[in-house]
Amino acid sequence: MYGLLLALHIIVCFSLIVVVLLQSGKGGGLAGGAFGGTAQTVFGGRGANDFMTRATMILGGTFFVTSLVLALMSSGRTTTRSVMQEAARKAAAAAPPQAPRQGGAPQAPAGGGTQPAPLGGGTPGGGPSASPPPPGK
Repeated sequence: MYGLLLALHIIVCFSLIVVVLLQSGKGGGLAGGAFGGTAQTVFGGRGANDFMTRATMILGGTFFVTSLVLALMSSGRTTTRSVMQEAARKAAAAAPPQAPRQGGAPQAPAGGGTQPAPLGGGTPGGGPSASPPPPGK
């Protein structure tokens, strides 16, 4: 059903392009200058304009409806994963599993357990620094 509707949509698209290009402009425009004024007489004067206008309206409405139906049909086919989620899933599957730590070392508490080093360069415990103080102090 989707393929048939897609084929119909493509046929309507090309037909609409042809019908619009065959229409003569209301003010003459390029149609009068490019074809030497013979564009009006190809379909027999005013009767062609009525046919072309009606064909344009019908094909435009059909294009609109088929576009909406194809959009609704294709939205049900997609998964909820994005390209980034797929890449993350593939990277996680390709990464080697982490081995458990060896020995009886205690594990860090759930809250993190470590404090960031102070900006002055001292030790985390607040004790004396292993490096000498900067000159001039």
